[in-house]
Amino acid sequence: MARIAVQDGIERMVSTPHMFNGLSQNPGPSEILDRVAALNEAIAGACGGLLKILPGNEVHISHGIVDQVRHNQVTRINQRNYMLVEFPRVTVPVAAEELFDQLRFEGVQPILVHPERNSQIQADPSIVAAFVEHGVLIQVTAMSVTGEFGPAAKICADILLRRNCVHFLATDTHRTSSRPPILSKGRAAAAAIIGEDRARALVLDNPRAVINGEAVQVQPPIRFGPSAKPKRSFFSRFF
Repeated sequence: MARIAVQDGIERMVSTPHMFNGLSQNPGPSEILDRVAALNEAIAGACGGLLKILPGNEVHISHGIVDQVRHNQVTRINQRNYMLVEFPRVTVPVAAEELFDQLRFEGVQPILVHPERNSQIQADPSIVAAFVEHGVLIQVTAMSVTGEFGPAAKICADILLRRNCVHFLATDTHRTSSRPPILSKGRAAAAAIIGEDRARALVLDNPRAVINGEAVQVQPPIRFGPSAKPKRSFFSRFF
């Protein structure tokens, strides 16, 4: 995976193991730092020193997420002030906005990951705009923009891009075959929608600010009208 990333021009990758109580082992920050250091040492020769892995977590949203932050159980991106948060695949948690506000009160800037793959948001992308207006940053998966996660995710990603509701484009890589660490295709697809400069910010300028703990420059979202919601066929309503 490291070799593939280097070939694609990637120089920094944040390792974000899932933190999901009950479904995955939740390594603490110290263990993640140790493993990331070992991984960097292992790939240094194979990648010619061109790739560096940084620590992080992808935290499933829950009512305990704020306590996890307070007790230093979560690895923030590069040990700065940003943290990846994910929703369930189907629904948007009712208390999500309140939890995001509490995280920001604790000094943590939440980044909501792959909302375009959430069924409820696919039906109503304006949900994301409301989060952005409340200070949440948004990360979309590159393979969603290229259509490799299916038409619903692509349509939703396109809408979010056009309405200033995307701040990062990420590989969300899991394996070398079906979900490889390739970002260039997604960047090119995003550039076709929002232009080269804005696409560059999603993969370079904004991520650089995050790993340095700096503020991300955010444009206000363009308000949604009824026409912005994806149309669904009669049969799709059953699924």
